[in-house]
Amino acid sequence: MGILGLDQVELDAAELALDAGRILFKYFAHPGDPINNLGVDYKNAAKTDPVTIADTEIQDYLTAEISKRHPSHGIVGEEGAANGGVAPDMVWVLDPLDGTRNFLHGLPAFACSIGVLHQGSIVAGAVFIPWPGMDTGIVLHASRGSGAKIDGKAFATPVIKAADPAGIMTLPGSFSSMFKFEDGFASRSGELRMAGSIAYELSLVALGITQYAVISGAHLWDIAGGLAVVMESGGGARKRVKLPIGDRLIGSTSPWGQIGALVNSSESGDFKYEEFRKYTPPILVASNSIIGELSANTRPKDMGIKGVTGSIFR
Repeated sequence: MGILGLDQVELDAAELALDAGRILFKYFAHPGDPINNLGVDYKNAAKTDPVTIADTEIQDYLTAEISKRHPSHGIVGEEGAANGGVAPDMVWVLDPLDGTRNFLHGLPAFACSIGVLHQGSIVAGAVFIPWPGMDTGIVLHASRGSGAKIDGKAFATPVIKAADPAGIMTLPGSFSSMFKFEDGFASRSGELRMAGSIAYELSLVALGITQYAVISGAHLWDIAGGLAVVMESGGGARKRVKLPIGDRLIGSTSPWGQIGALVNSSESGDFKYEEFRKYTPPILVASNSIIGELSANTRPKDMGIKGVTGSIFR
């Protein structure tokens, strides 16, 4: 049974993502021009997590529009105040500007990500990304069972038979400390790129530009919009699942499972707002045709006798 009004939710998400893109372009510096005064502030003492007036302007705009169009829905945003209590069935998760540091330095690899969850599972999303030759960028959007679109036109992730050593892929900076490729796969895993924006990297997988991506250390707002598009475009996604220590010692059980719900319910069956702000497990994303190959050959370092021992005494 479909979710009532989901088609309209997708259309609204796509429209709002495009509006967010226009705001981003208003602040993004043209090549050769000085970087615009973006009122940069930082969310941590180390000054590694910047926020700009573009972030906050888009957050405020999206929150106001969603509240007007869907007053019964909940909203969780990276730049918004932390909500408390029980969330409704439908919750929008917003990253007004993913790739803020790229944006600050004039690198056109950034995104606005809008994801919609129903009872903790992703059901719709839209991602704005800049694109050469497109004055307004492009918006990738999807909803469950309706396929993926670019600016309203259907598209599908290209099917590839196997991972291509000449293809490109994206990995997080933390990959080597958390994972390793099996020896036979490492030599054909592809050429590494790092985009600096998770939502942008997910969009590249959906478009077939990169053959796969490994995501770690993400929040829900980083991934929800992109995952909605990937999974409706013919892409696949797996999340790291917790295994009992015995299975980790043996190392034969796959640590990668179906995405399913990304937000856990409480014992009473409710979904608390605080759960939407937690880190998500690591995720693999690829064309469905190679997601099995990727999950079979990407091994967490805390598996096997040596890995388990190391994780205990680390």
